[in-house]
Amino acid sequence: MAATIRDVAQRAKVAPSTVSAVLNNKGYVHHDTRARIEQAIRDLKYIPRRSARSLTTRTSGNIGFIVNENHFTRAEPFYTKVFLGTEFQARRHDFYVLLTSVSDSYASYRDMPRFLLERNVDGVIIAGSVPARLIQDVVDQEVPVVLVDFANGGRSLPRVLIDNRHGAYLATRHLLERGHERIGFIGGNKPHPSRMERFEGFRDALLESGLPVNEDWVALSDTRSSVELGEELFHALWDKPEKPGALVCFNDAIAMGVLHAAHAMNVKIPTELSIVGFDDVDACAHTSPPLSTVRVQKEELGMVAMRTLHDLIAGREKAMVSTRIGVELVIRQSTGPGQVLSREA
Repeated sequence: MAATIRDVAQRAKVAPSTVSAVLNNKGYVHHDTRARIEQAIRDLKYIPRRSARSLTTRTSGNIGFIVNENHFTRAEPFYTKVFLGTEFQARRHDFYVLLTSVSDSYASYRDMPRFLLERNVDGVIIAGSVPARLIQDVVDQEVPVVLVDFANGGRSLPRVLIDNRHGAYLATRHLLERGHERIGFIGGNKPHPSRMERFEGFRDALLESGLPVNEDWVALSDTRSSVELGEELFHALWDKPEKPGALVCFNDAIAMGVLHAAHAMNVKIPTELSIVGFDDVDACAHTSPPLSTVRVQKEELGMVAMRTLHDLIAGREKAMVSTRIGVELVIRQSTGPGQVLSREA
């Protein structure tokens, strides 16, 4: 039979209310008494019922994690790693993480995740791009919210972001240092702020080297990024008379689509075309050839988001905080030397 709080109190020779104070970290308990209680908990293998603790603290102990259902794909397991980071950090704060996904067709508060409708979470993490109406509905629930990898058009919410601009700058600098000058940019997800930031980093590196952005080597789409979109955008570029010698891709899904399409057209990678992705999902090390990319610390995004949310719930953090997580360039075999063009007028 499972031990109860009364069993712990009896073993430690204290009142049940004193055990409750230790469990909920409330009030002063002498360190000797606290030590006896903690030892009794270990001896009896006592696990407090969360429902009972909720009555005492008026909290659920639950955190909601919301992600667009389109982000959970085999080709782009980015947010799976973000979720794992959230889960790892949540354990340190004795939180449960409740995961759910929403679709682009989200229309009204009636479509909200059940844990919000039932007010069964103490805070919410929203990862990636979701409909603006959903964010507004969550805010209206008056629970702390942290956004991950999404800025939501300037809304004043805490957010944990990737250093997208610097990452794309590093990728483009790498190609320039390999001698490439015919460098293009390819990507989808126009509504996502990451795409604009990555394009700006790409442009920064070119302009710093005295090269203009050649619009003929830029292929963008409003469609959500995917392997299929990468294939489609590659064909659009490769049909042009003057072709790029290297591509910076918005993310790894797009880069893998470019690899597939290039192989199908017998375009040699990296001899005829160098490719750099962004995110460093696990599959990058196993493509043919292995994909150079910008590594994002995905678990760290989730861990920082969870720490931020915990501080918000505890009242130790301001309503608006923005954190940028650093990135690093990972060089593999999809990038090679480029052909330097003459800059004569």
